[in-house]
Amino acid sequence: MTQALAGYNAHGLFLATDSRATRFDAQGQAVFFNVQKLFPLGPNCAILSGGAGVSVPLSLSLRREIERRRGLEDLEEIAEFAAPFLSRGYEIHLQQHGPEPEGFRRLYFILGGHAPEKPAPGFRLILLGSEENELPLRLIPVTNLTVMPRHLGMEMRLQKALADGLPLDQLLEMSKEFLEKQAQIKEEVGPPYHYGVITTAGYQPLQL
Repeated sequence: MTQALAGYNAHGLFLATDSRATRFDAQGQAVFFNVQKLFPLGPNCAILSGGAGVSVPLSLSLRREIERRRGLEDLEEIAEFAAPFLSRGYEIHLQQHGPEPEGFRRLYFILGGHAPEKPAPGFRLILLGSEENELPLRLIPVTNLTVMPRHLGMEMRLQKALADGLPLDQLLEMSKEFLEKQAQIKEEVGPPYHYGVITTAGYQPLQL
């Protein structure tokens, strides 16, 4: 189960995630492996996926389709296109493979981006999700912060840090410490960790 964090203030938008994924062998035993879960969607947007393992190939399919459709760069336009596209992809997956195992039926996508034409600071987060294989994916209201799965203590810390105007590097350090602590207590969370920021200069992947 992915642990993901994303938020923004006037300095920009940050995204952070672990890379551990789970599959089940013929005996039904969990097998852990690593996957990339954070991808750019054009110069000013990115997607971070989590939950059911199909979220990663769906994100990659979305990225390829956006690359094919040149000119689709605005976050709201991308989200408007992504919701039915990802829903249809998830529907096909469920038709072919059946429901995910109990405890692995959550699926979500965090879209983050910058729109220079929007009122300052021009950053936005959009969360699309599904619980228990529900379709279509629904738009889940978020403010300038999301932590998935939710962790109220970390949400409070990050909300204060964002309100205090901390720079992106400090917000990412907080996220890194949180991911490392989660990995110590949850076997489904683990390194390597992936980070990215979106500023007025666009999206940039980072290593910490």
